[in-house]
Amino acid sequence: MPVGCSNMRMHVSRSTKPDKLFWKLSCVAIEKQTALWKQQDSMEKFIIANAQYSTIDALLLMHGGTTCIAGARDRTLVYWKLPSHEKLPSHEIGNSVCIDSAHNGWIWDLTAIDNTIYSCSWDQSVKSWMLINTGLVQQRTYEMSVPGALLCVSSCPERALFATGSYSRTIFVFDSRSGQKPIRQYRPHTGAVIKLGMNSEYILSASEDKTISVWDQRAGRTMKSVTISDDAFPMCMSMQRDWVCVGDSTARLHVLNPKNDFELVKSYSTEHTKGITGVHLTHGCLITSSTDGTVRISSPTDPPKPIVTLLSGFGEIASMDYLNGILAISGIDIAVWRPKSTCSTKHQ
Repeated sequence: MPVGCSNMRMHVSRSTKPDKLFWKLSCVAIEKQTALWKQQDSMEKFIIANAQYSTIDALLLMHGGTTCIAGARDRTLVYWKLPSHEKLPSHEIGNSVCIDSAHNGWIWDLTAIDNTIYSCSWDQSVKSWMLINTGLVQQRTYEMSVPGALLCVSSCPERALFATGSYSRTIFVFDSRSGQKPIRQYRPHTGAVIKLGMNSEYILSASEDKTISVWDQRAGRTMKSVTISDDAFPMCMSMQRDWVCVGDSTARLHVLNPKNDFELVKSYSTEHTKGITGVHLTHGCLITSSTDGTVRISSPTDPPKPIVTLLSGFGEIASMDYLNGILAISGIDIAVWRPKSTCSTKHQ
């Protein structure tokens, strides 16, 4: 029996009758990911040093994990293809394109709709960039009508929508197919909006006011506000169809159930010693990153069980992304872990 398979999956309520095939596939996924991360020689790590000259707060993997986009406090936006296996352990990033002064302020978050990338900045703007074979081409600039930095951006490719959240507590929603004016704006919080997640039905926002707000896109109203803690604020969020996982400033994890009106189902302590800056939950593993300089891989069970702890190699981790079995983190440098046999991790 794989680690944790005798326990409830964290995003399935006790009242739900689980499908047998679902459980079998889940246990196989957990078993595969546990073996992959515990075997040192099954993963390769490389660090991309000096890609940018300040902290890299925005990180985005694309194209099955073969392409990476990074935005930094030095206002640069960098695109590169991850080096092939044959070129390791070279730190040359190759095939890279750097856009200097991509914004007039720190670049804080990234999202994408197909091959269009959206970057948000402390300069109070979102910019769109078309990813082409030769690099990035700027398309539009979306100026916000309120003061304060833009701290997060998220997208719903199915509806061609994206949203950005601001220090001034306002959330702006845009239709990427129309003009540069928001189709909606609203203010659900009493503190800065730190992180956004969205799908075709809802927009979730995490704030310094210690709450997660749920916006119903069809009804055009705030459906719910969830206080995750009395002494911590949410810092990151992973939003999927069946669950929402939130990491907070005191290194705790919180799980919301979208199928039960986003009720707070469980909260867990982690072995992180500082705030959680990134979270990603799959059928096979739970991944968290922290300003304590570590990434922790755990089983996606109730409770999560530690599998392995990874060290960044450069101190605090500002951002994390995970796609197709490939893990990337950023701080003053960028570190990437990927399976030596990449084909075995798809859909995990």
